[in-house]
Amino acid sequence: MRKHNLLNAISLTAVFVSALFLSGCAASMTYPEYAGAPKADPSLQPMPNLMADALKFSHQRTSPEQELVFNLPPTTPVQVWRGVGKRLDIGRPMTASDTMVWSVRQVRLSGGRAEVDVVYPTQGIYQIATVHFVGSTAQPFYPTMLQFWLVPVDAPTCNTPQAVLDQPKDQPKSAQ
Repeated sequence: MRKHNLLNAISLTAVFVSALFLSGCAASMTYPEYAGAPKADPSLQPMPNLMADALKFSHQRTSPEQELVFNLPPTTPVQVWRGVGKRLDIGRPMTASDTMVWSVRQVRLSGGRAEVDVVYPTQGIYQIATVHFVGSTAQPFYPTMLQFWLVPVDAPTCNTPQAVLDQPKDQPKSAQ
């Protein structure tokens, strides 16, 4: 009887763990975090991919005729800037003189859902939109919707690390 209970407990645990894995259950994470929010490391996947895909998705739906100049949150590590740039494969990091910029404000990840707030230029002002994603442990996240807030916000401040700006422009992608 005791062996039977132990096998049932192991089987039940295995089913529960498998269900969590297949459903893409992950801890809730926020970058940059705010007071009381669960902190995320922006260099760990899927954070860099979410940032790049949100920038590309919002740019394509707001002003695809404009050059994609991107900005990431303050304190974002240099390797994340480079990774986002590689994934975008278009556009370039923001410099202080840029006036048309798509800027990631915040990334929120909770299980199989993610949201990325992007500040974007439109008709001479900046506004905010949220890119909604779905995905799982076994499937990459993909954008499903761009939610416009139509709320004017301040123009982005350049957060690009000097190491990213100093990188030679003609450097092959594989060497970055």
